[in-house]
Amino acid sequence: PAADLVHKVTIVPHGRALGVTEQLPTDDHYNYSVTYLMARLAVMLGGRTAEEIAIGDVTTGAENDLVEATGLARRMVARWGMGNLGLVAFKSDDHQPFLGYDLSQGREYSEVTAAKIDQEVQRLLEERHKAVYELLTGAREKLDLLVDTLLKEETVDQAMLAEILKARSTNGNGDRR
Repeated sequence: PAADLVHKVTIVPHGRALGVTEQLPTDDHYNYSVTYLMARLAVMLGGRTAEEIAIGDVTTGAENDLVEATGLARRMVARWGMGNLGLVAFKSDDHQPFLGYDLSQGREYSEVTAAKIDQEVQRLLEERHKAVYELLTGAREKLDLLVDTLLKEETVDQAMLAEILKARSTNGNGDRR
């Protein structure tokens, strides 16, 4: 509920992406709450988790989502004090355009602290993955219906997605419950 609305989902390749989930914010954001950022992590991990559930295996298709999720989790922990390390922000300049710049500058925190940051990033990602896994497992029929629809239509818009998500399961006779 805290995530931006999904505008469309497609399996039509776009650049190097084999498919895309396009979300549009309902309003401009200047500050992000922990609730919103955790929802963003869940969305980023959704495709990879759906692969695990639907095909019992994982592919390289979620690479960009994993990179983005890891970066977001690291910012949450190291910059915004949104992890279990407390109210602390560690200086990091991960947007430097010069290769090796950050290596030559050194860190303002110890290797022990760097390891704690890494562990906390991993904890956040694992926590979100578990939550998404439980959510998708509980909604397996809807996940399968979305997959079937995407395989037929290639693109699902917001209205069609809403129909799929409110679809009810059927009993043994095919009647909707």
